[in-house]
Amino acid sequence: MPILQRIIMVFLVLAAASPALAAGPSLLFDPATDEVISQDRAGEPWYPASLTKLMTAYIVFQKLKSGQLKLDQKLPVSELAHSQPPSKIGVPVGQTVSVDFALQALLVYSANDMAYVLAEGSDGSLPAFSAQMNAQARKLGMTGSHFVNPNGLFDHRHITTARDIAILASAILREFPEYDHYFSQPFFSVGKRRLSNRNSLLRQMKQADGMKTGFVCSSGFNLVATATHDGRRLAAVIFGANSGKHRVDLAEMLLTDGFSRGAAPRPTLQSIPNVRTGEIVPTDMTKQVCKQKPVALALSKSLGGWGISFGNYENSQTADMALRGRMLSQSGMELPGMPGIIRMPEKRGYAAAMWNLDQPTSELACARYRAEKAPCEVIPPETFAKIAALVPDPAPPQTMGDPEGDDITKPAKKKKPQKKKKKKN
Repeated sequence: MPILQRIIMVFLVLAAASPALAAGPSLLFDPATDEVISQDRAGEPWYPASLTKLMTAYIVFQKLKSGQLKLDQKLPVSELAHSQPPSKIGVPVGQTVSVDFALQALLVYSANDMAYVLAEGSDGSLPAFSAQMNAQARKLGMTGSHFVNPNGLFDHRHITTARDIAILASAILREFPEYDHYFSQPFFSVGKRRLSNRNSLLRQMKQADGMKTGFVCSSGFNLVATATHDGRRLAAVIFGANSGKHRVDLAEMLLTDGFSRGAAPRPTLQSIPNVRTGEIVPTDMTKQVCKQKPVALALSKSLGGWGISFGNYENSQTADMALRGRMLSQSGMELPGMPGIIRMPEKRGYAAAMWNLDQPTSELACARYRAEKAPCEVIPPETFAKIAALVPDPAPPQTMGDPEGDDITKPAKKKKPQKKKKKKN
């Protein structure tokens, strides 16, 4: 189909959709030159979800190049890696997988457990790997990004921008062309299972040849997509689409439009300014894409150590909004503890808090927040112990594997009683 007809067709499909299908930031660029062809709010903060795995892969590729890792090297599956929610491969604790196997699972199937296997196999621990992720982000000039984990599961401090993800994608494509096949691989085999590539644009658009999907409720459906036409490769970043189909349609529209444009002087990715951390809280897409999902509450059994509270709120949604703002401030980004919403006993509302800190860190953090005119109270371990004793954890809902491997939860469906079959005489 001619390019112009394809543009018109995709545009009509999107125009016929609901107005509520407006996506978040987007960016179309040339990864060979870093030239920006078009962009919309590309410096605005967003939750990357599984696009995070591009940074995980980038670090692993570096270690392969330096000889610190080998593709046939066996890596053990830890309890932490095995405990990650779907999408996952589910290799038992103590067994090993090769680096090549883990990379295929990571980039084709978006396996959350294999992200941890690679992180721990690369740097020995999650904190060490997260520190390296942020060091690489600074080195690449990803000034609007902060990584907390290797798979992109939601954390209030885990953010990026379309500009930054484009810079990362360009670096991977330029520095490691030998690993390009991981992004275009149509499926991944695990025993008798044949797991299709999560990037459905590879099946929808003939010219598509990569790269990575991402989804958590807070981010909506994200995508980095590459395509090649007449020897020219372009890449698109889509944030906050309302469905998997919506994001690939948007990516196809941008890529097709880009191939129709001729040469012209253009700005580079680096010229796009990132919004300063804390000035804008990323849009929360949960209501649009996970309408029945409530705000996740902290499990009482997870509470411990010293901590800090940013106040009590009448409902969990208000508490969560307060926490998002506090975590993206200069004081919150580097805090090592666990942020979350705590249900208070005796119907006293919900607290926006952090825990698993030590006493000096808690006191220093609150001093900084108060200097920023933000409420903050130090919480000792005994207070967390009282909360845990008075607020029992609810029974966990049924967890369903979603298109990208995040933490969507849905209530278990009630089984219909089966009719007893009459015995034949």
